[in-house]
Amino acid sequence: MSSLERINESGEGVLYTVGTFVVPVLRGSYHDMGVQYGALMKGYMQKAYDVIVQPQVKTGVITDDVATLWTDRALSTFSTRNKDFYAGMQAGCGWPIVKIGMLDQVTEFGIFQAKIHSFAGCTSILAWGSASSDGEMYIGRNMDWGAAFNEFAQVLTILNPTHGGCRYANLGWPGMIGVYTGINEHGVYIDLHDGTSMGGSVVFGDRTPFLNVLGDILSETESLEAALHRINSVRPSMSLILSMADGQGGASMECSSLGESRLRKPEGDTLTVSNTFFNPDWGIHRRDTVSHSIERFDNMTARLAEHHGKIDVDKTCELMDLRLFNEDGTLAKNGGCTKPTKQDADQTTYQMVTDVSRRKVWMKVPNPDYLTGWEPVDLTELWS
Repeated sequence: MSSLERINESGEGVLYTVGTFVVPVLRGSYHDMGVQYGALMKGYMQKAYDVIVQPQVKTGVITDDVATLWTDRALSTFSTRNKDFYAGMQAGCGWPIVKIGMLDQVTEFGIFQAKIHSFAGCTSILAWGSASSDGEMYIGRNMDWGAAFNEFAQVLTILNPTHGGCRYANLGWPGMIGVYTGINEHGVYIDLHDGTSMGGSVVFGDRTPFLNVLGDILSETESLEAALHRINSVRPSMSLILSMADGQGGASMECSSLGESRLRKPEGDTLTVSNTFFNPDWGIHRRDTVSHSIERFDNMTARLAEHHGKIDVDKTCELMDLRLFNEDGTLAKNGGCTKPTKQDADQTTYQMVTDVSRRKVWMKVPNPDYLTGWEPVDLTELWS
């Protein structure tokens, strides 16, 4: 299935490309995999650093003290697996540890710098049981973020630990090893959405960076229920909204950095997730964001209902390709959620559709300047 092109290797690690996506396949201890990642991804990491971090260094937003603070915060609270991976990355690429740390932590740092409004508009749809064509779980996910994040590679990292832990895949960006869109060998799936407009824009410095915690959870759980229990056992360092699933069902966890997380269960066999808290137990009004969260939510909920019982990979790709806006900036009638270019607060940086039961994903970049069609990857081939 996968049309991967092998372009480099380091130890037991191999670097592939598919379309414009980069796919590092890592194997060994977490230190080994970090070494492989650093060696294979150094050039891609430098490009991401130059685009995202260096301009903030130049303007004085990120100083040496700031980079040290955010890196030390991560390393002092990390699990052993994450500490070992960082140490391996440093050995593999030769960077100072603060440069590795600042690039990896730039997402939480971005939230910290973003003042008080939600600036990202991600959307996910989940369908299973009676809603899908064969009863299996299908997930569509748009990662909406800043346009600059298309100026460097979109990276599907494949981890094959040999010293304990589940194998998993994570679609994100170079050097940013926290989980953005991930699935493990047992079919446990997690993706994240900005929740700051609902749960508060406070980022807690005395908590473990939550994106890296999600990596720990994917590496250690074998069911949705177990992953939900793990989320309930930690306090998020920032406000976000998670789409979570396994082969049996899905849910959304709405997390506030100010101290609470609440589970939103599906009504039936479908679920739509955007950047608004929809669990009524919060006691707050349904609230839109600058990234049109309500419109995206309503659009995709309606599209799932229209195609109930027919959802499969092709249909999920089709629905995820429906645009939110017309070319003139008006909201599309019977539209979807995808923003190939920035017409409100952000754009769709990448898309991923997941066939959970078969452990297969399809990835796409919809931006016309970096366009890549739906590229398939069979994860079981890379986890072998």
